[in-house]
This record gives sequence, C-alpha cells and structure tokens, in this order.
Amino acid sequence: MIPDDGLNAWLMLAARCAIASVFLVSGIHKGIWHSKAAAEFARDKIPMIPLVLPTVVFLHLAAPICIIVGWQTELAALALAVFTVAATLKVHAYWRLPKPEQLGRSRITISNLSVTGGLLLLVAVGPGPIAIAP
Repeated sequence: MIPDDGLNAWLMLAARCAIASVFLVSGIHKGIWHSKAAAEFARDKIPMIPLVLPTVVFLHLAAPICIIVGWQTELAALALAVFTVAATLKVHAYWRLPKPEQLGRSRITISNLSVTGGLLLLVAVGPGPIAIAP
C-alpha cells in the first residue's frame, strides 16, 4: 500500500479519475449514440450485439464510477483490464490489417496497453486512502 500522506492520497484519487475517465466517456457516448455504436460493433463483427452492447455500456459506466469513488476498485479495474485486452485483440489487432492501416491502429493498441497497465496497478495497490472503502 502507498504511504498515507496527503499528497499521495490526492495523487491516487487523481490517477483513479484519469484512468476511469476514458471508460466513463466511452460508456456515455455508446449510450447516447446507441445506433452508431451498434453499427461499429457490426463492422467489427462483434456477436450478439443486442446483448453485448448494453453489457459494454453498463461496464463502461459502472466500473469507472466504482474506481472513481474507491468502492470495489480492484474488481472494477480487473474487469476493465480484461475487457480492454479482449477488445484490443478483437477490434484493434493492427497486425491483421493491411500495412497502410497499421500505424493508426497500432497507436490505439499501445494506448490500450498503457491503460491496462494503469488498471492492473490499481488492482495491485487498491484505491488509496481517499475512497469509500480503502
């Protein structure tokens, strides 16, 4: 666990908010623009869209909120890490694309790898002292 000094406590809270924000915004966007998200899922050959899309929206809303408030942080972060790895392998597998399209998707893959690292760090160290359940 990190030392319980004031600066580290606030840094952990800021880190949780930053990591969670990408998923929270994604969940809001997928919820608001549901038909666009469904079309993207279809383009990427995601199966069972009527079941998968609401599940993804729920995960992208519930897990980041848990991470931000510091409740069930480790479980929420692990769920998002697993989801991010699966989505990256399914949707952003740049190595399967033609060469001209690989650069853009490789950047998304590396970004997802970085986010996954942050999520796994939360799994390892927990939410820090500013949390509903530290």
